Amino acid sequence: MAKNNRYFLLGVFIAAFFLTVIAGNRFFQAVFAGSGMGSLPRELRLGVELGIIGQNKCTTANLKRTILRREFAEKLSTVLDLLGFSNNDLKQLAAAGIISNAGLQAQMTRKDAVEIMARTAMALKDASMISFPENECQNFKDYRVPEKYRAAVSYLQRKYVVRGLPDGSLGGSRRLSQRDAVFFTYRFYEAVAADLMGSRESQGISFVDIPLSHPIMKSVKNLTAAGAFDKIILRPSFDGDSFISITDMNEILGGIFARSGKEIDLTRMKAIFAQQGASSYATRRQLALLLEYVLDSFAKDRLNAAKITYVDISIEKPEFESLVKLAGCGLTMGYGDGRFAGDEAITWFETVSLLNEVIKYASLVEQPATVKTRLAVKSDIEDLKTLLRAKREKIRKILKVSAATGS
Repeated sequence: MAKNNRYFLLGVFIAAFFLTVIAGNRFFQAVFAGSGMGSLPRELRLGVELGIIGQNKCTTANLKRTILRREFAEKLSTVLDLLGFSNNDLKQLAAAGIISNAGLQAQMTRKDAVEIMARTAMALKDASMISFPENECQNFKDYRVPEKYRAAVSYLQRKYVVRGLPDGSLGGSRRLSQRDAVFFTYRFYEAVAADLMGSRESQGISFVDIPLSHPIMKSVKNLTAAGAFDKIILRPSFDGDSFISITDMNEILGGIFARSGKEIDLTRMKAIFAQQGASSYATRRQLALLLEYVLDSFAKDRLNAAKITYVDISIEKPEFESLVKLAGCGLTMGYGDGRFAGDEAITWFETVSLLNEVIKYASLVEQPATVKTRLAVKSDIEDLKTLLRAKREKIRKILKVSAATGS
């Protein structure tokens, strides 16, 4: 298993290393606007990040298009390469009996896709990368799972890779669309990657799309300690560019108040989320009002006001006072051009980053003793150079071992 996981863990290590070197502490001080893909399903959004599908391909027409067996096999190959499974190209997949070279230019059905993923899961199990549960496999209204695939499909069902349609059918005879292919292959990646990273219960909260050393994980750790995730089921992917729903935001606040032994003011909460409209996503305005509520509840005696200069905010705006209080805590929101853009949906990255700063200000979590800052001296620069050389050498050795073993 260690051999198969080498590339997966190496990728996490290198990503964390370069993010730390390049971003530094500035990451904590900045709140970035979303990428514009926040309303897409996470399978599509993160599928773009992994290279399963190009961003320019996420159009309605292309996602509805039925795809060929070769296209599905190529997406599966990409996922297996990311997971560190060595036999991941089309020839090797064919040799392992996962796909068939014959008919790669033909169209395929949803049933075909499920059985290919079942054979892939069996290959990963044989490589000791995953294990199958003892749960009983559930048949679909229109598809009885063959005996040889039942254990593997049980794994796919338990991990929500294969969910079926609302009426209990698989839709097995339906042609596989581009959208189906991305959903299936991304969910498969997410399930296996989560297994490779270990259980959350033994290692704390972790996500398959960001390393444990990612700067946002410090905020996640603080919010966990404050009870923010007591009432919410976190996904295997953090998916920070996705928009946060009003339901999740309510549950996060409910967890913080419950952990602190306080009752939530339902009248105030109703006012915060009034005039929501059709969208289920929380807005930047609502987050500002929510953060003000946290400050009023836990740090009212410490609050200060500070001048704000948002170009689209006047004293008549409902969030004006919220932004004044947040500015008094040293926090600003919005864009670099001075806009607050209160009606825009807010992402998980923005929500977690800002809420973390507020709970720290309100002393809801213990903070390490502040180290007095000083100017860097020559010895600090030399120490940094030594550290970078050591990390570079470690990466070189890992790559050298990988090349020598052919893994």
